[in-house]
Amino acid sequence: MHTTLRLSAIIYATTFISGLTGCANNVPENIALTPAPAVALRGLPSTATSSPVKTPIFVVPTLPSLNPTATPYTYTVNSGDTLIAIAYKQGVTVEQIQMANSGIDPLSLQPGQELVIPFDDIVLSSENISPIEHKLLEMTMFQCYPTPTEGQLCLGELENTNINPVINLTVQVTAILIDGKIGPSKVTSAPLAIVMPGKITPISMFFPMEKDVWGASGKVFKADDGTALANRFVVLAATTTSSQQSVSGKHTVTAEIHNPSDVIVESVDILISAYNMYNQLRAYRIIEYDQTMAPGQKSSVETIFTIPLDQISHHSVYAHGRSVSQ
Repeated sequence: MHTTLRLSAIIYATTFISGLTGCANNVPENIALTPAPAVALRGLPSTATSSPVKTPIFVVPTLPSLNPTATPYTYTVNSGDTLIAIAYKQGVTVEQIQMANSGIDPLSLQPGQELVIPFDDIVLSSENISPIEHKLLEMTMFQCYPTPTEGQLCLGELENTNINPVINLTVQVTAILIDGKIGPSKVTSAPLAIVMPGKITPISMFFPMEKDVWGASGKVFKADDGTALANRFVVLAATTTSSQQSVSGKHTVTAEIHNPSDVIVESVDILISAYNMYNQLRAYRIIEYDQTMAPGQKSSVETIFTIPLDQISHHSVYAHGRSVSQ
């Protein structure tokens, strides 16, 4: 009788294990996991790959307004500044600054001294500029992500829906905490010197804070009509030609630029932006192409994003250069 019971138990256990094996074979394969987002920005450290903390949507509180700053057409000399360093930083020559600031002594710059910054051979003044209506500049909501330096990097975009180019574009960005309270506010400049009609510029802001943020909101702080400079810039044809996963979780993007105009261009700025599946800006790079481009010339450029390619849905590329006077 004991033998019969032991045999029955063995048969039951075998049947039970076979049933479990059959269930395990029915588990679906190749389940796609959404990777955690990461972000890369030129001049900033690589960000962490953890997803930003989000809370249910709430009404963004009224943002504070910062006091206006000095006009972007002037530069305030800081301690240790030299005329050569200022000229290099502003993208002009020492001679152009000297011509725009009569009587300036390059060896006697004083902290707090204001210098007029020319644009090539044009010195911008109140006679040839005017403010742009801020309502004609559309801005996206900023997405914020934690960084390895215990801060928050917030990324957004602004589109120029005006019929005129925009220069001296500055934006006030305010962090919104996860509890709905207002965080710190800062003012930043657009990375592109001029935003042509219908074009988009990225806006970024780093907040050195450990608190989690819900996001950030931006509003135009200053924007001026760049019509006086429009003929100095040539918009180039630009497309991305390839994107490949590289080592250490990075990916490489190759773009081709083409000068379709009948003039020579120089000082070419190339903006390559990377977006996720929700069309949110995740990273951008600005490449300064320092070679001249003849009419009809094509050139290829390459840049590396410190973010895995499988976290990016698509890229966009935009380029413009300054025309060379004949």
